[in-house]
Amino acid sequence: MCPGYALGLRMVQVTLANLLHAFAWRLPDGVAAEELSMQEKFGLAVPRMVPLQAVAEPKLPAHLYAGP
Repeated sequence: MCPGYALGLRMVQVTLANLLHAFAWRLPDGVAAEELSMQEKFGLAVPRMVPLQAVAEPKLPAHLYAGP
């Protein structure tokens, strides 16, 4: 087993948590939730036939998004 597996898994979880905490997510203008396609293409991985598009809107003060 890969020695970095646990660290990699934690990093994915922390990154996802930060994205969910810092941004409000919505569908693009003109797209209703009922219109989303959940069909999949079968293969080694199972991606969606129609990629999901989402718009991220900042929820926190702007100075918290600035880099070092």
